[in-house]
Amino acid sequence: MSERSINFLQVKNLRQQQAAAQRDHLVDTALELFAQKGYDATSIKQISTAAGVAAGLLYHYFPSKSEVLRAVWERHSFLPELRALLEVEHEQEAAYVLRHIADSFSAMLDRKEPLFRLMVRESQSNPEVADCLQAIVGEGVKALAAYLETRIQFGELRSHDTTLTARMLLGTVFTTHVARLPNRSWETLVDQLLHGISAQ
Repeated sequence: MSERSINFLQVKNLRQQQAAAQRDHLVDTALELFAQKGYDATSIKQISTAAGVAAGLLYHYFPSKSEVLRAVWERHSFLPELRALLEVEHEQEAAYVLRHIADSFSAMLDRKEPLFRLMVRESQSNPEVADCLQAIVGEGVKALAAYLETRIQFGELRSHDTTLTARMLLGTVFTTHVARLPNRSWETLVDQLLHGISAQ
């Protein structure tokens, strides 16, 4: 490959990196404004102004505001982190696993607070956001219920509605953050849950 071709590729790669960085900056700015003002109250012009670019550049990356919202979700989604959190070893005891999940899920919601606030608010009026939020909760409950089923098979837990238990744990953490309540002791919550379903 000639030196000229190498230089061309380097310039092209640099431009692609700059474009990706600019797109990420626009998405991050949009998330901040959506979380502060709400999706409906935030305009494309406000996003571009806050990002320090022309509105035309924003439209270059996103043909509509709904596409901006979709990009916000794709970049900041906590679903991959939640999936990783719920990939637990089924041989581990329930007390440890449930406490770890409650603590980690709560910490994740703290870290992703702007996106969390945006999704909760917009889910009231935006069907797409509502469906997305329901899918996250549903996947989390399903994974946790599957783990609890294995602990029943191991003889640690009594046979019970594992989906209900999973909803109680994740739902309590979730609603505590929605209501902005002081974080309770998740260890106490887990102990109360296990008291009713432990095989011992």
